[in-house]
Amino acid sequence: MFYRFLSKLATQERLEAFPVPRPGSDNNERWGVGWAHFEDKFESVPAEFNQPGVKFFRAPSIKNRPVGVCIRFHQGKEKEVLPDVWGVAGKLFISERVKSIIESNDTMAHEYFSAQLIDWKERPFAKEQPYYWFVQRRFLTITPSNRIAEADELGFYPVPYGEDFIARVKDSPRLREQLGQVPLWQHCAADTEKRSMKERSILYLSQSLVDVLRREKITGIDLFSEKYGKGEQSLCAV
Repeated sequence: MFYRFLSKLATQERLEAFPVPRPGSDNNERWGVGWAHFEDKFESVPAEFNQPGVKFFRAPSIKNRPVGVCIRFHQGKEKEVLPDVWGVAGKLFISERVKSIIESNDTMAHEYFSAQLIDWKERPFAKEQPYYWFVQRRFLTITPSNRIAEADELGFYPVPYGEDFIARVKDSPRLREQLGQVPLWQHCAADTEKRSMKERSILYLSQSLVDVLRREKITGIDLFSEKYGKGEQSLCAV
């Protein structure tokens, strides 16, 4: 078994915070990636397990340019409690605690870029711990089967095309078990023109990694308590 994380709109409605370039930065300073250009540079890597129809890719490093990403909060939202894990605008943001856990439980060289918090007047402020723009670098492409799993079966609303592969996983216990051994990953549909921003915001996590995160009381990953989750619940089993 593994888990699907997708930050809920309810989280963003509460925080009212969005990624922006660093004030005063120039075009040389990166605060995001051009997805098509980024994904064109994916490198095929030896599979962590051997399954037909499953391809592993390593995303390129983006450390070749300065990075200056900020999170700007709307007026009056600066005191909102930030979850340790959350996502907005196709980006994942994590706290220092989550960064430490990932680095201790995953051998992949993911990348973490410090995110400056700023208020509506672009004045910096700090929370109890640093936050990072998390650029994970393990991607899988899984060929769908001839069946599409629907929301009523899954308990969440799958991204059209981007999560068509899930029925194959549900119908293949061995594949599902092997995917459950991969600490964290994202899926990229084979047809690049059909990839969506929402697909790029979903993170899949192993049971063992989720266990560590929950043991350390990491916030932002509350499990669904019912079908489709409620409130800010963002984690469900696959």
